Amino acid sequence: YLVRNKLDKSERRIFVTRLEGFINHFEKEGAVIDMADRSSACISAKALPTNVHEGDFIVEDSEHQRLTVDSTITELHRREIRRMSEYFFD
Repeated sequence: YLVRNKLDKSERRIFVTRLEGFINHFEKEGAVIDMADRSSACISAKALPTNVHEGDFIVEDSEHQRLTVDSTITELHRREIRRMSEYFFD
């Protein structure tokens, strides 16, 4: 995977045992995934599951070697964003 460091904008290729993170946005060739270590990975559109959206939590299923959406984490994240926006904007 191609990983970008948000702090210094550097790029490097890494091998990770398991890719997981939130889809930040889509680019021409795929999606940018924000990972827990504050880096981001560029994933090709071919590797993404169908019907993915910005904000979905993507997990690599190492057993089947494919990416899937974790709907539980995605929904929890969306609820937290809604709760925070209601708190700050109401």
